[in-house]
Amino acid sequence: MKVLIYDTTNAFLTPGGKTTHAIKLQKEIAKLGVNIEFSRWWDISQANCDIIHFLTPDPKVAKLAHERGIKCFLSFIFDFESNKTNFQKKISILKNKIIDKLPGSLSSNAYWKSLKYMDCVQFMHKYDLINASRYFPRELRDKRKIIISHAYDPNEINISDHLDIRDLKLPSKYLISCANISERKQTVLLAKYAKLAQVPIVFMGSKSDADPYFLSFKKEIDNKFVFYPGYVSKEWKDCIMSNSSGYVLLSKGESGCIAVYEAAAYNIPLLLSNLPWAWGYENPQDIHFCDYQNKELAITQLKEFFNQARKKESTPFTIHTWEDQAKQYVKQYQILMSSK
Repeated sequence: MKVLIYDTTNAFLTPGGKTTHAIKLQKEIAKLGVNIEFSRWWDISQANCDIIHFLTPDPKVAKLAHERGIKCFLSFIFDFESNKTNFQKKISILKNKIIDKLPGSLSSNAYWKSLKYMDCVQFMHKYDLINASRYFPRELRDKRKIIISHAYDPNEINISDHLDIRDLKLPSKYLISCANISERKQTVLLAKYAKLAQVPIVFMGSKSDADPYFLSFKKEIDNKFVFYPGYVSKEWKDCIMSNSSGYVLLSKGESGCIAVYEAAAYNIPLLLSNLPWAWGYENPQDIHFCDYQNKELAITQLKEFFNQARKKESTPFTIHTWEDQAKQYVKQYQILMSSK
């Protein structure tokens, strides 16, 4: 069985969870004996592949693969729609219907046109599946639809015993927020709330020095309630997370979010946006929600979360390793290979 992982996102321009997802899966699936490679547009030797694992819906490539008898598997990231309000969703569905009526490439290049060529569509959590089925009932009605969540790498946990957290001069108790410094993650908003709630938060995440949003965030750093150590090694990241009391992310939208799984591996409670992306974690035990749109309520929720936050004996929800999830993907590949 030969599998190609296909995507159109350039990691050197937009590093993040999608890159981590692809690299971890390729590594762990290969260990299970599957010949799995990243697609190389110039390499004709890859024409003998059995399955293309799409990380983004691409109608043209999916159509060509389907015509050549290649099985198509899609990891469908749908957070950009799932976390909209019901009114916004209705508007999007109406826009899509209008696009469907347009002639030629104006319609045929729409991302959902790839769905009819997919043999299996995978989602990270049930709310993406529910909303995608609402948007595209005809396209997804007869498709094999499954849920395989994100995961974490145990080899990147508890690797900092030789480091001393006191060297960073952080407060004795603090929260962490590990995510790209970006508008979607609402880093600036959380930094402002941290100051107003007087809750110390250590932010860790990639950034672009020339990005106006990062420059806005930089102004919020006071090393009293808003800390940003900049780039840190995996060992220092582990040290900071190991000594934290809780994790906060007020993102506008995610499809699982790998950083949340990594934080959960440290047995700390989570404070997440009160949105569908945060509701779909498996067997939640210590997940709390923040209504970030309501300033006063959000500040109160952040204060209360901080006061109660502490490391526990178990994870805040059921988490899996990339090795675990690789087995689930291989199982689905095998089902595709056995089907006509």
